[in-house]
Amino acid sequence: MKRLSSGQFPHFLFLRPFPRFLFAPLLFVTLLLVALPSAWASERPELRTELQGSATAVVYQGEVRPFASFARDVLDNFSGKVSYRCKDGKADRCPRKMQATEVVLGIVKNAPQSRDWKLFKVLRSDVSEALHLPPGERYVSYGQLQPARDLLELYASRNDGHAATLEMKRLYENVQLFETLGDSARVKELFTLADPTQAESGPTVRRVNLELAYYFVDPVLWAFVAAFAGFLLSLVNLNFKKTALDRAANGAGLVASVVLVLTLAVRFAVTGHPPMANLYEIILWVALLLESFEVVAFFRCRRRKFSLMVPVAFVAALLLFFARFVLETGDAFRALPAILNSSVFLTLHVFTIAMGFAGMILSGIVAHVALFRFRGREIPRDEPLMSLLYGTLVFGSVLTIVGTLLGGVWADFAWGRFWGFDPKECGALFVILWAMLGLHLRAGRLVTGRGFVLFNAFNVVVTFLCWFGINLLGVGLHSYGFQNGTFTWLLSFVLADCALILLLNFYFRKHE
Repeated sequence: MKRLSSGQFPHFLFLRPFPRFLFAPLLFVTLLLVALPSAWASERPELRTELQGSATAVVYQGEVRPFASFARDVLDNFSGKVSYRCKDGKADRCPRKMQATEVVLGIVKNAPQSRDWKLFKVLRSDVSEALHLPPGERYVSYGQLQPARDLLELYASRNDGHAATLEMKRLYENVQLFETLGDSARVKELFTLADPTQAESGPTVRRVNLELAYYFVDPVLWAFVAAFAGFLLSLVNLNFKKTALDRAANGAGLVASVVLVLTLAVRFAVTGHPPMANLYEIILWVALLLESFEVVAFFRCRRRKFSLMVPVAFVAALLLFFARFVLETGDAFRALPAILNSSVFLTLHVFTIAMGFAGMILSGIVAHVALFRFRGREIPRDEPLMSLLYGTLVFGSVLTIVGTLLGGVWADFAWGRFWGFDPKECGALFVILWAMLGLHLRAGRLVTGRGFVLFNAFNVVVTFLCWFGINLLGVGLHSYGFQNGTFTWLLSFVLADCALILLLNFYFRKHE
């Protein structure tokens, strides 16, 4: 038997002898794995069954859950956030940033200042004007809404479907929720304290404490930090072209990938269903696929280009930033609606669509890199970047088609029809048509190599508009995918990316 030299380990899968540079990222992941049980232990001295704080066990949505989950859902309904910071700056009313459990406990215990907390987000200016609320204020308190309660109730009784009426109904439901929390006789309609014997059962204790540990560690934040570190290191390496920097950047990408795998595994263990139930979790999957692409390329491709990792790591970090700081309420462990738990085709559909969208985003990223590298020059068809662009485009389009067909099978099973021109269905169809147009332009030689690259540079914009933009409509049967408050972020990204594409294609071409 051949003896291994110092610093080497046996080959397995596609890995070469174990690279020493991986010791640092693996050490980081090990520390994170140690921190998770430590956080678990820090939260679990005992599983309390009296209403004291986040570790209190309550029966919520038919399951024994930590009080923290219930509180986060309540605050999400009120303001779209999972924490609260005083809007008026008065230290006697709210001395610091408050977590959801502190806010809800204040309401339940009838803290006098809770009526002045500006918890309720008003989404429409015409509604604010009709209720005689202070102009320009997006967040108001229960004390400000109470005088208009009768008017809210009147509008809530209407069924005209107008956007202002729907907002009035939402505010009225939240006012009722606030009043129910503050009423000791009615609060049991929302949650009850868990029975001690039920709360102390083995599986229940493990699930509740794992959920608390997840909130404590905040793994998505760490995944974002690792992905962003990989982006910065790869950006610096564009200038220095050092192997050590390249390894460090890919090590950070590996850390982000491992943390995302652990995150999704924990979510699966807590909820008991595949973590593909909302927009937040799908973003985590797409970010994981992007990071995994770069990590696999690092190990498998000997002729890699340093410049490709920069946009891949940037888009992955951008998605994780969006998930962590914009869709922060998506990390709540909500029960899966019955209609979404009706068929295995839903899991296959969502996972396949996620891979398809990741492929489309990758093809757009490769096109950006090709425009940057060949600014002012025609791009030959035998260029390796062109082969990579074509491969990722085919990968993304095929999986988007398969995912859409699987979605139709699930829709037929759950809703009784294969296709209904739902906005989300039309969004996926538009991505497919866009990809098919690009492939036919190439096959028919109707565009030059540079024209093909320029067309595919818009793949990221098209995918984001059909993925996130459709959610802004708030209509259709895919209600689990809706997310309000993302218009500004999406518009900013689309304008910035379009400006970058025009800059790469026209400005550099003019000045070459």
